[in-house]
Amino acid sequence: MTSSFWERLLSYHSTETVQKKLEKCYKKLSFENASGLSYENGYRFVYFLKHGENFFLQAGQSPYTIQPMLLFYGISQLIKACLIVIDPEYPSTSSVLAHGVSSRKRKKQQYHFLKDEIKIQRNGLFSHVANKLFQINHLDAEKYSMELLLKQIAEMNEVFFFHHSKEHFIKLKTNQGRLVLSENIAQCFHMSLTRLAEYLEEKYKFNTAESGHNDCLLLNKVSIANFHCAPFSYHLEEDCFYLPNSRETLLILPELLVHYLLLYNLSMISRYETEWWYELLLGASSDDYPFILRYIEIAKRKIPYFVLNFLEHNL
Repeated sequence: MTSSFWERLLSYHSTETVQKKLEKCYKKLSFENASGLSYENGYRFVYFLKHGENFFLQAGQSPYTIQPMLLFYGISQLIKACLIVIDPEYPSTSSVLAHGVSSRKRKKQQYHFLKDEIKIQRNGLFSHVANKLFQINHLDAEKYSMELLLKQIAEMNEVFFFHHSKEHFIKLKTNQGRLVLSENIAQCFHMSLTRLAEYLEEKYKFNTAESGHNDCLLLNKVSIANFHCAPFSYHLEEDCFYLPNSRETLLILPELLVHYLLLYNLSMISRYETEWWYELLLGASSDDYPFILRYIEIAKRKIPYFVLNFLEHNL
């Protein structure tokens, strides 16, 4: 499945075509000198895309011990390719060059990956991408646990259920291309169906419509881009949408940014916590082992898919 996404991304390796698409995109965004900017960025776009792909392909042939580093550098390059579609002057200042996130100092004893946290910095690539690609601001100083971030990824649901005996997602039904919100779903959030619709409208800008049934509302799936469908999670293997089943796990972060945070922390662990990392991978002594390895396999498939989905919506 993953190879097909890279094959489809091959179409974006042509600077001739990319420059035309970028010029059209920049004109639509009202940038002056759209032609000049598209010429300057055509090669940069292709190089970012190719470099990201090479990191991912190399990760697929490498041991798990170094995969997080390769995947983090890969997602960073792919995100930069997406970024210059919307922000042709990137990087306009040196403040956007840093990673934009930090992980806390780890304790040697009783460390558990799921309980670890990551903190968002005011400046850097993460906040810049959140603002430019997803119109999300004021994330600086926010902290997220690894467990909360993993609970944003629908494919992780089965792992949580196996180890914690608890579902963390609700699978959404569809009706004529629209997502169905039911009273049962609303009850998970201790809300009425009407209040849930208002909540989604206020916080996530989704519009709901009457379904013709008293206990259901419809959400227009056509307007949802899979790369930016928070708080819903697109399940790539099942081609459907899931929703976290508690208000505490509803985030505004698009899943592409969730992957950036998870891979940043895992890459830092693999680089600087070598003893813990090898004990985990060689000894498989804790639940962190299946959670991390399952996540890495999901990331290798979903990240190129989300990048392709973004480009198809914007170029």
